[in-house]
Amino acid sequence: MSEHKQMVPPDYHRCLDAILSSPAACRTVLETLAKMTEEQARSKWSPWHGQEPPPYGPDVREKVPAEVQLVALQAAYDSHRKSTMALWRQLSDIMDIPVMQESLVELIWSVRMTIERLKSRIDDLETNAAG
Repeated sequence: MSEHKQMVPPDYHRCLDAILSSPAACRTVLETLAKMTEEQARSKWSPWHGQEPPPYGPDVREKVPAEVQLVALQAAYDSHRKSTMALWRQLSDIMDIPVMQESLVELIWSVRMTIERLKSRIDDLETNAAG
């Protein structure tokens, strides 16, 4: 059985409203449509009478309203920011620094100084072991 399921217009529009209200879902749909070929559009799209298939192909983003593109970009930014903040918290935990007590620049400087101290200590130990 085909993976495509035909929807009648009211269900289709309800589904589209749900997708457009979720930035992550909107981004996923745009990425899927951008990767779609003409053959895939023909095989997976069964429009009701008089309906055009969805836009597809690499230039699909040009046909998407700027507001929708902005929402998709905001979702991508929020996702990257969330993962960056998680990494920042993990690094703060490793360095025994309370989260958000230092800026990212100070945290990086703290890591750099710790690495330099450890390298210096290793050099001292190697010198003493060789001497």
